[in-house]
Amino acid sequence: MSRIVPLERYVGKPVCDADGRNIGRLHEIRVREDAGELLVLDYLVGGAGLLERFSLTELGREIAFLFGLDRPEGYVVPWDCMLFPGDGPPRCTRRAAELERLSARPREER
Repeated sequence: MSRIVPLERYVGKPVCDADGRNIGRLHEIRVREDAGELLVLDYLVGGAGLLERFSLTELGREIAFLFGLDRPEGYVVPWDCMLFPGDGPPRCTRRAAELERLSARPREER
């Protein structure tokens, strides 16, 4: 069953996990085309998702290193674990500990 969600309303909004803890803002939606339709694969939440949104992961990593900042991190939320209530912010149905981590760190450092 397909469902249409006006995602532009939710991009940039804070996302809470199943425990009600803020896990970051929704920054990117990964999709694939299938038979002329776009299917959501997952959602990127947190600072690393913002860098991914603008294809700045490599640049963000270098800037963080130069200024001694922590590298942005975030979460990958599977498509079926995100709720979009009409009257509030998006919510993840899993706990943060159950989600795949997203990092601007090079893979060899993770």
